[in-house]
Amino acid sequence: MKQNIIIGGYQGSASLHTKSIEYFISEISNNFVIDFNMDVTTNGDKASSLIEKTQHEEIHVSYLLSSYFEKILPEIKILDLPYLFNNRNEAYNFLKSDFSSYIDGKLKDKNLKLLGFWDNGIRHISSKIKLIQTLSDCKGQVIRTTPSPLHIEIFKNLGFVPKPLDVRDFKIAIEKNDIDAQENPLTNYWNFGIYKKQEFVTLTSHIFGFCLFVINNDYFDKLTNLNKKFLIKKSKEVTDYQRKLAIDEDDILIKKLKSENIKIQTINKKSLKDFKSVTHVFHDSYFQTYPDMKQYIKRNK
Repeated sequence: MKQNIIIGGYQGSASLHTKSIEYFISEISNNFVIDFNMDVTTNGDKASSLIEKTQHEEIHVSYLLSSYFEKILPEIKILDLPYLFNNRNEAYNFLKSDFSSYIDGKLKDKNLKLLGFWDNGIRHISSKIKLIQTLSDCKGQVIRTTPSPLHIEIFKNLGFVPKPLDVRDFKIAIEKNDIDAQENPLTNYWNFGIYKKQEFVTLTSHIFGFCLFVINNDYFDKLTNLNKKFLIKKSKEVTDYQRKLAIDEDDILIKKLKSENIKIQTINKKSLKDFKSVTHVFHDSYFQTYPDMKQYIKRNK
């Protein structure tokens, strides 16, 4: 008899995360009866509710941006330190280290199990006012940030006026044109329709974002050994699939955005240096609080 499995997400059908879940579903459908709630925000729930729903087994499997896990796993903030990685390869190599096992162990204490780190894209800044060419261009602009306290402080340091919003409320704010700026990977900038409201995109690459792909730990423990091994195998495969989609999509989206006459510019070297200088304080603060986490960075260098 097939096991029931409920999967939840927070993005629409065009999202590469949704496409990855659909690929995952196609790979496990012979072994499981699947119920997929594509986007919980369309039901009025916050995206952040996916964590609690998965912990309480209302949902068995879900994905969500790492910063939303800060409350139950503060060490995960390492992935949101600005300019921690210079490129995707550095980030991927870091995730291959013992760091993943460490995070998995911490999540088990919260009744979750890590299935993989999904590529949530390189984060950039868009604005309805101007390109961000210098720190002075940030000053006074109301920017939507995630609810992460770290994200809020980062953008406050840059000169923005942060407005933290869950994805659900962010989509509404974009529709109403209530904010001056926002920061997201290009995939969200496109799929959330942000480009229709904010025509200036500065490629700041300030964070290489990741989603945690997780499963309820009690549910996983009750599976047969065969199904456990099967799910782990398929989770690794879908993670590889998802990352390839993420890499390919960036080039595709740049072309799409240019066809929509969006003004796109890579941050210049001087401004990049200034951005790194202003935000490095968050590295110092994090590693003072969590000195043991330095070992994972050192091993990755």
